[in-house]
Amino acid sequence: MTAVVSEGTFHLSDRQCFAILDWAGEQLQDGLVLRAFLASIALAALHPEEALALRVRDVELAEDGAGWLLVHSQGQERCGKDSDRAGAGRRVPVCRELAAILKEEAIRRDLLPEGAIFVLDDGRPLTAEVYRKVWRQAREAVLRAHEIDSPLGRHISALRDARIAEWLKNGDQTARHLLAVAECAGMSAPRLAERFANCLRKPTRDEIPWDRLEPP
Repeated sequence: MTAVVSEGTFHLSDRQCFAILDWAGEQLQDGLVLRAFLASIALAALHPEEALALRVRDVELAEDGAGWLLVHSQGQERCGKDSDRAGAGRRVPVCRELAAILKEEAIRRDLLPEGAIFVLDDGRPLTAEVYRKVWRQAREAVLRAHEIDSPLGRHISALRDARIAEWLKNGDQTARHLLAVAECAGMSAPRLAERFANCLRKPTRDEIPWDRLEPP
């Protein structure tokens, strides 16, 4: 099943996201790097441009297997409409699964700290033309016929939207949580609340502090 993010916009389910990642990883040519690239979007809610800008030095791994990504401003140059912090970098939490994928990719290619993480098997950089083609193929391979003809997952940014939606729905949805998600996503809190309004739980009547709202 899918959930509505905003009117006319749907996000992929976890099952669909991971099925797309698995499909990419099974490709004989560039499969592993494509899987790692898509995973950075699906699990850390990066913009594709931000993922392409990642270097090995930008991955900070902790002892527990998780870590952080340092997302630099050059990865946000084309994302200004979704962020009021387009000129500043940010730290994004990395789950153990994504940390393992990125570490595996760096080791597999024997990358130096300054090296770009996402490089094709022949040494050429991964480009938008390449990943968009793969995204179209993966979407057609994974989704059902009626889903392919719908707006569901039409663009690769659907992976990012799905992760942000999960972050919102799985938290306590306090103002503090909303601000934390906005910071990780590189968006302003008002923009986040507007775009993902249907992922936010509405307070019940009993939860509203009426006594604080009434004048003394």
